[in-house]
Amino acid sequence: MEKSKNKIHFSVILPTYNEAKNILPIIKKFLSFKGIYDLELIVVDDNSKDGTSDLVRKLSEKNREVLLINRLGRSGLSSAIKEGCLNARGKYIAVMDTDGQHEVKTIIKSLEKLISENKDMIIGSRFQKGAKIKGLSDKRKEGSSLANIFARYSLSKNYRHLTDFMSGCIVMRRESCIEFIKKIDVSGFKFTYELLSLSKGFLKISELSLIFKPRI
Repeated sequence: MEKSKNKIHFSVILPTYNEAKNILPIIKKFLSFKGIYDLELIVVDDNSKDGTSDLVRKLSEKNREVLLINRLGRSGLSSAIKEGCLNARGKYIAVMDTDGQHEVKTIIKSLEKLISENKDMIIGSRFQKGAKIKGLSDKRKEGSSLANIFARYSLSKNYRHLTDFMSGCIVMRRESCIEFIKKIDVSGFKFTYELLSLSKGFLKISELSLIFKPRI
């Protein structure tokens, strides 16, 4: 971990659409780390109909770490992630799903790994040895495996060691990744894959085994 008189400034992008039952427990778990990190939790909500944005707005009134981007007239996971990243102020930026399939502790471990190994990105992998997949049907597992095979041979050889090019659970060093993020086509395949494609092997990347839980 980097030694500094100041806390590490860490932004987490949390894209939501109708996640009223899930978003507050996730945010509260992150807030338990605010004594360690200078946190910025950016919820990017695509005009949810279940009151997600109202819950987040109310929580933000008492927690300066929580920010809400309430989107009207635009939607989509990749565009939500991109918008959140471009508005993030942290030296490090994380992205995770808010449907219960990713664990907060995975993001924290990924940040520690990124800093200790001096990497540009850590990917939470569903397919690395030690990973556990509880939230994918056999059909989706097969589809994800085929997509990863395609991705491996369509990207730079520098990324051949990776196992999950479609992961939605990543931690990035802002300085290394932000110019590539600006160029991502939000109608593209997957955010992580698009970022890897645009970076053309330039980034130093490792993976962390992911416990992928059932969608809530």
